[in-house]
Amino acid sequence: MFMVDAVLILAMLFFLFLPISDRRTVRMRLCMLCALLAGLSVSVTRTHVGPVQVAGLVSTR
Repeated sequence: MFMVDAVLILAMLFFLFLPISDRRTVRMRLCMLCALLAGLSVSVTRTHVGPVQVAGLVSTR
């Protein structure tokens, strides 16, 4: 899962450092950054976390 997150972050950095030449480029850059950020947030929130142990009890999630 870490590899997917790293690829999304690298893609975001690529679009962040694109040269700005006109308004269309800015719109494309913002749209791609927003889409990649949404994908990264979904990827991070769907990461499987092990069972939670509180006070000696294990949840069965």
